[in-house]
Amino acid sequence: MRFLILNALLLFSIGAFAQNSKLKDTSVRLTPQVRSELIKESKKNGKLDYWTPIKGHELDGERIEHDFYVSKEDAALIKWTYQLTITGVKNKADIISLYEDLRGRQASNSELNYIDYAYRKALEKRAKSIAYDE
Repeated sequence: MRFLILNALLLFSIGAFAQNSKLKDTSVRLTPQVRSELIKESKKNGKLDYWTPIKGHELDGERIEHDFYVSKEDAALIKWTYQLTITGVKNKADIISLYEDLRGRQASNSELNYIDYAYRKALEKRAKSIAYDE
């Protein structure tokens, strides 16, 4: 419930700031409370849980882009990172730190590449939407 309220306030504040100035930073500061909520929502059956639905099919392929396929496990990481970035976590180091806390281990090089890919895609989408609104 608190996560829904947090998201609603976040989306409302992003919209309000975006109307006033397209250049304002709409990042979320990862306080310990926000951090724990994001980790909680990323665990089993949370709103940011992209891993539970693919249990048993982690190595199946999924199309991410034209001619770009990854395993469902990697696709879940891409979707999770993308969603965090879109909702306001704009610091890639924070996303990596959240992922490492969630998994209880250091991220591998391939996981870091997927996080970087999703992070860049989300920022590109944000830049396009700002350009479209102007």
